[in-house]
Amino acid sequence: MHLISTKSLLLTLSYFALWCAGPLLLVDQGNWWGLPVWFWFSCLFAPLLLIFSLILMIKSTYHD
Repeated sequence: MHLISTKSLLLTLSYFALWCAGPLLLVDQGNWWGLPVWFWFSCLFAPLLLIFSLILMIKSTYHD
């Protein structure tokens, strides 16, 4: 159970770092399909990456 808690915490911290990195690093990159690039990164790419990582974590934890 401890391993799952550690992975969950790392996943959450990684998501938060990606979410914050969008506006900080990509603010001057312009627009893509009418929305700022930082929005695509922080509000769409980071959550999708979190969901994908969570699925991989669950598979590796329960299918060993």
